[in-house]
Amino acid sequence: MGFDWSLDIGIWDFLMNIAEKSRIFFAKLQSLPEKKKKIILWAVVIILGLVMGFFWLRGAINSFSEIGESIKSINLPSTSILQTTTPSNK
Repeated sequence: MGFDWSLDIGIWDFLMNIAEKSRIFFAKLQSLPEKKKKIILWAVVIILGLVMGFFWLRGAINSFSEIGESIKSINLPSTSILQTTTPSNK
């Protein structure tokens, strides 16, 4: 029972195929006019910002709910408020 080298070669070919496709993609991207490159750049920035904002919002909501739960479990001592009467000006 030995190592199946055909699986290793298949993964290597797959990774090289991805590398070649990405090289072709970036070559096409470099050949675009500046205006189109800026549009693509801003689209990527906006999409990444929305994705990061989504995860930040989920984390913030989770943190606030944990804070709310921990505040509910705090037992503060009860205090009585003394009511005093003030003399009326007659």
